[in-house]
Amino acid sequence: MDAVGIVAEYNPFHKGHLLHLEATKKYFNLPTIAVMSGSFMQRGEPAFCDKWLRARMAVDCGVDLVLELPTAFSLRSAEFFASGAVQILQATGLVQALSCGAEDANVNYLQLAKKMLEPETQEQLHAYVGQGVPYAKACELALGVGEVATKPNNILALEYAKALLKTDIKQYVVPRLASAYNDEALQEIASATAVRLAYKEQRNWQQAVPHETADLLEAHKDKVGYDESLLWKLLCLRLRTCTSEQLLAVTECKEGLENVLLSTANASNLGEAIALASNKRYPASRIRRLLMQLLLNKSKVYYTQAQPTYLKVLAFNDTGRELLAEMKKKA
Repeated sequence: MDAVGIVAEYNPFHKGHLLHLEATKKYFNLPTIAVMSGSFMQRGEPAFCDKWLRARMAVDCGVDLVLELPTAFSLRSAEFFASGAVQILQATGLVQALSCGAEDANVNYLQLAKKMLEPETQEQLHAYVGQGVPYAKACELALGVGEVATKPNNILALEYAKALLKTDIKQYVVPRLASAYNDEALQEIASATAVRLAYKEQRNWQQAVPHETADLLEAHKDKVGYDESLLWKLLCLRLRTCTSEQLLAVTECKEGLENVLLSTANASNLGEAIALASNKRYPASRIRRLLMQLLLNKSKVYYTQAQPTYLKVLAFNDTGRELLAEMKKKA
């Protein structure tokens, strides 16, 4: 029994995700296995709603089996997020292809990935990063591909391709339609950012999600959202009671970034703290991820030496049950 893999956060599952899923099913005519972030997102935030509810949304909308991407990968940069997810898909023993979305779907990301791993390109990349150039911009310059390498979904497509080169899994790229990743404008095909904002402001968020998602969010309002002011109080406690050495021991901070984080302890809220710490070299998403790592208080080794050691099942349908039976033999 073969399957096609998808890597997602479904935070929450919206109509753009549904389009991607339908395009994948139409092209492959295979069962789908999604690897989904758990309690913390790659952008460095707690999930909009718990992983069990988000996994159920995915299955109700057509995904056959949902596996969890552990925080050791989801709360890291695109490179490690993609690498962890691909390793998990490969470990199932069933996945033949990875389907992902990208702003520029006509680009040969596997070819770009090969070029990126060449010693000369790596040397240029490290030189640009050493000069303080943000990683995405450094990739653009080293690869000579213009803005292709700086768009959020293109970046992930390239990182998936790099990870896939170590496997026999193929890559299939679906064009991302309508809203950009961080677009806050609400429309029928909107970003997850726009859906979350509309939900928080009690606007008509239902138009941008399948009815399965809307029904689940309505039925489980107690599992939706989190208290940002309380989150900031918890972060303040950590920032004000740990030394720079202790902070270094539990986060991926380097180059003095630990001192930048500690200097935000007197900010009035999380948004202000992130604004104080972020700049062209250190984007807000990286600062948020480091703050969440600090909050979780796990040893840095948890992230830097992370390798998948298990497959955690979050949800499945009848086809997913058949996939799990096959995985008992092949995973």
